[in-house]
Amino acid sequence: MATQSLYRRYRPRRFTELKGQEHVVRALRNSVANDRGGQAYLFSGPRGTGKTSAARILAKVLNCANPNEGEPCCECDSCLAIERGASFDVLELDAASNNGVDNIRELIERASMGNPGRHRVFILDEVHMLSAGAEAALLKTLEEPPPHVVFVLATTDPQKVSETIRSRTQHLQFHMLPMHDLDEHVRCVIKDSNLKVSEAAIAQVLTQGGGSARDTLSALELVAAG
Repeated sequence: MATQSLYRRYRPRRFTELKGQEHVVRALRNSVANDRGGQAYLFSGPRGTGKTSAARILAKVLNCANPNEGEPCCECDSCLAIERGASFDVLELDAASNNGVDNIRELIERASMGNPGRHRVFILDEVHMLSAGAEAALLKTLEEPPPHVVFVLATTDPQKVSETIRSRTQHLQFHMLPMHDLDEHVRCVIKDSNLKVSEAAIAQVLTQGGGSARDTLSALELVAAG
């Protein structure tokens, strides 16, 4: 059986576990806790900074049976199904490889259907790669989304997302992680995983990671394996 990668094993399950994005965490937790959540978000920032993880956490808390101060319980059936990727309440689409009008029309058809939980959350990764026709089709739904639907659009290049779509979303910007936060995170992972890694190797891992949590843990995995 293949061993789960460090990045997947230590993927944030709650907003408070999302490293280096306190401004995003504060905005999302407050909006959910005060029942002021939006129906369309745009998460932008460099790769590996937590955009998709934050979208999944948002999906969990919106459908959680026992949310607490804007955080999911991570124990109810809904939370566990979303973590397994087996929930009917969450649909993820990679716009880099599903960027045509038909792909978006199929998504829109699903948006109009009922679902088991309180919200159906659609996560569109690399949304800037949608074709012009697909963007136009998506825009129609963003203008008048069904009340139970929440869209989370993620991108590494927000300037390539049309202004009309950006204007229909709440835009939250993710940043590269500070070196201090990454260093602390790497050392916690090393301790929890019982890895033997030298101080020189840790410094190398942090340099290779370049501020990306995902790339840093991938570099750690290679160093530990070597």
